[in-house]
Amino acid sequence: MGGFCLPSVLLILFTIGMSSAHSCKPQMLCPFGWESWGGSCYKLLEERMTWQEGRLKCQELGGEMVAPSSLEENNYLLSKTSYRAWMNCNDLENEGQWDCTSDNGGYRNWKTPHEPNGGTSENCVELSSSLVWGGKWNDAPCSNEYHIICKGKEVVATQAKLKQWRLLASCLTGHTLREIPTSNVRVCATVCDYDPRCRSFNVQHFVTGERICQINNGTRYEADHTQFVKSEKPLTCIYGER
Repeated sequence: MGGFCLPSVLLILFTIGMSSAHSCKPQMLCPFGWESWGGSCYKLLEERMTWQEGRLKCQELGGEMVAPSSLEENNYLLSKTSYRAWMNCNDLENEGQWDCTSDNGGYRNWKTPHEPNGGTSENCVELSSSLVWGGKWNDAPCSNEYHIICKGKEVVATQAKLKQWRLLASCLTGHTLREIPTSNVRVCATVCDYDPRCRSFNVQHFVTGERICQINNGTRYEADHTQFVKSEKPLTCIYGER
């Protein structure tokens, strides 16, 4: 039993075809409201802010203001906004020495060979919209108000502590907020953990082997008794609540 990944209290899960290989395989997720791309999570803040305000807001959300490290990432960010967006690059401390995030790798995408050219009056970097310079970079006054794109790390699905959840061979209906494909119950529990609207979850197992995670906005105690149904074949369901 030394190779088992799941605690013994989850023995019920093996009756619905969950293999230890699936439960051990790491799956990466983004918190609610963030979008996954290229192994990281991104969030566009619709409100326009100054460079410093945007940098602090991203830190409050658990990430940092983004500075693309490749043309592919640059183009992805360009697809997220139709307006200008701040990049996490500046020369506030040393004029002419542009400091970007640690994972930027030295990538630059200035709009012309003569950029940056604003001197001490333009110390922060903007990503232009596709209608202006086609996603090129420009130095600009840090007090300008542009869109902000935050970048954060993906969450390891195995971080969910299943001992905190009560698991039942049942399904809650009529309270689904959203559905996503999943590999196992632990992944679904993590999705619920990172969605502030989530009160409980279902993991539906189909005879085809497909598994669907349903995030619920209520629990069985708040539902009509007809909405909480016992799991029956060919559809098998596990319900989780704290």
